[in-house]
Amino acid sequence: MRARKRAGNRSAGPREAPSRGGWTEADSEAYGALAEIAVPSRRAQIGMLTSLIPAERRETFSVVELGAGQGALARAVLRAFPACRYVALDRSARMRSALRRTLRAFGPRAAVREFELADAAWRRDLPRPLRCVLASLVVHHLSDAEKQRLFADVAARLDRGGAFLLADLVLPVNARARRLFADQWTEAARTQSRARSGGAAALRRFIRDGWNYYAASDPDPYDQPARLVEQMQWMREAGFAQVDCFWMHAGHAIFGGYFGEDGGGDVEEGTRV
Repeated sequence: MRARKRAGNRSAGPREAPSRGGWTEADSEAYGALAEIAVPSRRAQIGMLTSLIPAERRETFSVVELGAGQGALARAVLRAFPACRYVALDRSARMRSALRRTLRAFGPRAAVREFELADAAWRRDLPRPLRCVLASLVVHHLSDAEKQRLFADVAARLDRGGAFLLADLVLPVNARARRLFADQWTEAARTQSRARSGGAAALRRFIRDGWNYYAASDPDPYDQPARLVEQMQWMREAGFAQVDCFWMHAGHAIFGGYFGEDGGGDVEEGTRV
């Protein structure tokens, strides 16, 4: 997910050429300024991801986050689990600087590293043992084949009972679902704009800059969401024994899988796909 018009192009500094092939520092600047408006139920999503991590509060374990951004999720997890160790990965130098500022208070428990999502090298360097991998609004930038490879590579690195938990855009099944997702997303941005500023200025920017993937007549090819049911099946094929969707609204889903048989306790009827 990224804006189709970027705030960086209006800054006093050097202009970056519009890019349809990858995330730019201008995209990072625009996202950082509008994330609280552009991401539906952002704080609730952070809370849900944190609650799904398969660990007790005082346990010592490791978490890796893909595309950690400004560190909102990392901060929440580090506070919720005061003995956990956290590796925050991001390709953007701007975001990594923001991450270091956000996570400085956690000292050696938090590490910030550069990575390229589609590359395999960083996956070989994941810490072991590894309890959980988190990804928020980043995996939809991969092709379907790359998503499947990522799911398999993460499964190969996780502890038994560990989890891969994602919050991401999903591909609508048809045009009717796309319109529903578009309307829900715009309404969420409207509600959050009013709650944050009391007005609609942030909503107007959200619409003007083209943040709503589902409302775009010409979606950015850098965004490659897949259908939720297919991604859940790919997770099963990668070796995740307990796979589910935990929340969904405005085309944003929280889903994931627990590796092995011990990740989330007993499997309830209907939770497997």
